[in-house]
Amino acid sequence: MKTRKVEQKGDQKKNYNTKKNREVTKKHKVKSKHKIRRVKLSQERNIFHRLAKIFCVMAGLCCLLALPAMAQAPEKNGYIADKPLETYVHDTVKGDLYYSVGGSYYSGKVYPGDVYSVTHNVDLPEGATVKFARLYNYWTWSAEGVTGRYPEMKLSFNGNELTPEKEYSDRKGWGIYDYPTGTWAYNVTDLVSGSGTYSTEVENIGPDASFVCIDGVGLLIVYMDSNGKDIEYWINEGADELNSQIDESGNPLYYATSNETICEMLKPTLQLPVRSATLWTIAQSGNWNDNTLLVNDQKFPGITNGEPYPDLDTDMRDITGYLKSGENSILFQAIGDYVVPSGAFLVIEKDPQAKETAQASEETSGKSEETGKTQENSGTEASKTPGFGFEYALALLIGGKLVAGHRQKKG
Repeated sequence: MKTRKVEQKGDQKKNYNTKKNREVTKKHKVKSKHKIRRVKLSQERNIFHRLAKIFCVMAGLCCLLALPAMAQAPEKNGYIADKPLETYVHDTVKGDLYYSVGGSYYSGKVYPGDVYSVTHNVDLPEGATVKFARLYNYWTWSAEGVTGRYPEMKLSFNGNELTPEKEYSDRKGWGIYDYPTGTWAYNVTDLVSGSGTYSTEVENIGPDASFVCIDGVGLLIVYMDSNGKDIEYWINEGADELNSQIDESGNPLYYATSNETICEMLKPTLQLPVRSATLWTIAQSGNWNDNTLLVNDQKFPGITNGEPYPDLDTDMRDITGYLKSGENSILFQAIGDYVVPSGAFLVIEKDPQAKETAQASEETSGKSEETGKTQENSGTEASKTPGFGFEYALALLIGGKLVAGHRQKKG
């Protein structure tokens, strides 16, 4: 019995140990499950925190990107078209127009004491006489340190120091990089005798920390030539700083849309027909194919294609077929670009036969009007002449009857 009991106790012990092991295993499993749950919860929390951080960063970036759009536009924005080109002269001549930027190039920053040099090799027809000559100094990005300022420059033409006859300029007017740009025009008529080589030197004479960049120098000559064409011409000049650049979303970067960056270049009044019409367009800092020339209802994209070089575009084209009798509109539109329209020269070649026909027509019309007036006057005078008026005829009739009655009484 004892043995059995021992055996039973042994069995009980065995059973107890087995049961205990099961309980331990069960507890271990429960603890493991709790541990796994904790690990999973910890991982989920880490993922959540990471996502929250990413969301916060993205929200911050969105706010930063939205700031320009939310910011208040400046009261005066120089990047909007607000300075139409001015007409220097409008006249006629038998001859033609010459314009060239010679050996011009973009200077980079010109510091005090630095000199920008360029030459123009002029070739006019034999026997041509200069009516007037004009020199243009196209400059940009003028500052002292990081503060925009108008430049101080000394210009010499063929060794003769000159003072600008006209100074045109424009600037952003707000924020950073408020650096002015401009066109200075000089009268060089007395210094240009005809064909030859002419040299120009531009020196920065401003303070030590100042600099200015030269986009180039243009030479314009209107000359008379007995064998030339009968032309009518307009010379418009100026500097209108435009900037309609946009961000990746298509929003204006500088509070100016392309509908607000349309510069008025010319408004010529014409009498058609004409033989030809040639337009020169000069623009600084363009080199952007979307910029467009507007001639009445016609659009010419690619007006600033970087020719002859990117910092000073000179476009010459025939616009004869796009003009009309009366007032015409010639505009420059900056589309998604920074650019400074600085000149527009229009040359119309007249048709002498059309002019003679028009004059003959006017003379014929004038004679017809005079003939009509003469006939009207004759009729008026005739009606006023005695014997042709109603009252006078009535008086004669009554007088005749009275005389006849008097004669009958006598008889």
